[in-house]
This record gives sequence, C-alpha cells and structure tokens, in this order.
Amino acid sequence: MKNLCLILATITATSLTLHAQTAASDAEAKAAADATVRSFVDSWNRADGAAYGENYWPDAELVNPSGAIVDGRAAIALEHVDLWAGIFKGSRMAAKVRRVRRLDPNHIVVDFDTELAGVRELPPGSQNLGNNVLRTRLKHILEKRNGQWKVLSAQNTFIARK
Repeated sequence: MKNLCLILATITATSLTLHAQTAASDAEAKAAADATVRSFVDSWNRADGAAYGENYWPDAELVNPSGAIVDGRAAIALEHVDLWAGIFKGSRMAAKVRRVRRLDPNHIVVDFDTELAGVRELPPGSQNLGNNVLRTRLKHILEKRNGQWKVLSAQNTFIARK
C-alpha cells in the first residue's frame, strides 16, 4: 500500500509539473505571436523595409496572395518596399491574431487577419470590400532560434467577399 501511495504521489507531481510547463509554453507561444504581429503592423505602417524584414529569418519563404514565392528575408523586404512605393503607399494596417498553435518547443503556427486601409489600387485577384480596404488572412510558422522567434514560412491569402 505504501508503494502504491508513493507511485500515485509521483504520478500526480509529474502531471502537475507537465501541466505547469504546458501553460508556460502556451503563454510563451501567445506572447511570441502577439509580439510578431505587432511588429509586422508597426513596420508596415511606417513603411520600414528593414524593420519589416527583421520579422523573418534569412532563409524564410513567403507565398504572397497572388501565389508567387518570395525566397529569403532580403527579397521579402524588397517586395514590400516596392509595394509601399506603389499601390500601398500611405496604407495603414490593422491585424488581429485568430489562433496560435505550438507544434513543438521551437515552432508555432500563428493565424491572423489583416485589414489594409488606404489602398491606392487593388492588386490582381483581390476584391474591393468598400472604401479601398483590402482584407487578408495570414498563416505564419515561427521558429525559435537562440531564444528569438521569427517567421520561417508565411502564406498570405486575400479574403473574398461572401
């Protein structure tokens, strides 16, 4: 009986420890997701290509809403600098995190929605949802390297009118 009590106590302690670790891990994932999305919005609204690029790892990949694959941090930043000089000049972004899922200790999936106001011209494949506002859904896979979370892979999709 004494051994059974000891075994049950050990199982309970292990379970409580794992639960506490999971809660802390979930909190870290949520904090990383929120910080990354805030950084994206801030750098977009300042049209700051260098800051925007810093959200990505150097070996990151982006699939843009038109389906083109943009390979690497530098190319991703340059594509956005070109957009801010053209059809998205003066645009303002707002975003909201929809879901955060931890894949493992160093990878999380972040789903978030954006609304882009002040668009000068709508890109091919998008729909005008009124007043030149463009809405998209993004899925980012963040990877943690040396204690820092950044985007490894990203997919951006236009939201069609219902």
